[in-house]
Amino acid sequence: MFLRTKSRKTKSSSLLINFTNKKHTERCGSFNRNTMNLKKFLFSSTLFLLLSCNQKQRKTENEINSKFESKTQSEFRNYKNEVSEFAMNFSPKGPSALDSISENIINAFKELRTTDKIAHKKYVSLVFTKLYAEHLQCCHQSYIIEHFPADKSDYDFDKLTMVNEFAFMSNYLDDEKLPEIWTSGIIEKWLTENPELLKFEPIGKYNQFIKTVSEKIKNGDYWNKK
Repeated sequence: MFLRTKSRKTKSSSLLINFTNKKHTERCGSFNRNTMNLKKFLFSSTLFLLLSCNQKQRKTENEINSKFESKTQSEFRNYKNEVSEFAMNFSPKGPSALDSISENIINAFKELRTTDKIAHKKYVSLVFTKLYAEHLQCCHQSYIIEHFPADKSDYDFDKLTMVNEFAFMSNYLDDEKLPEIWTSGIIEKWLTENPELLKFEPIGKYNQFIKTVSEKIKNGDYWNKK
């Protein structure tokens, strides 16, 4: 009887130990799985952060490179050569010839305001001298090149136009009171006040042509006499 009771106790103890070991194993397994999942999560999060940082760094580097390249291209542009080549080859046709000049060229003129005022003055003058000569040759009269608003606040002095380049050069625009219009003939006043420009051969040549045609117009040579 005593042996049977002892045997039962031993068997119960063995079952309890096995159950405890099984639970321990299950807990350890669960802990290990949770640890692995945590490691995977941390690894994924770290990888995501690294990729995000790398992408942001590349974007920043690309922006810096783009700005540097843009600045470098601007610095290497020879505005004087661009303006000189354009003005020397400018061949206006018709009353609205100024409208055909691209903003890129006008911007080059504008850059010369600060980098080379002498070149700016010379080549702006040449463009407007050629323009007026063309108007006299084709149509025997000057043409309106700008209508100014009654309210000065409605006029954009910073807009990229050749009229604004002439205005900057000549200082003919009064900020307080704008004229109603400008015609291409305004260049005559400018050349009269700045005779040194006539020493520049192309301007001198076109100015002489203007004088010759103006005299013929005055004499009525272009109209049939009765």
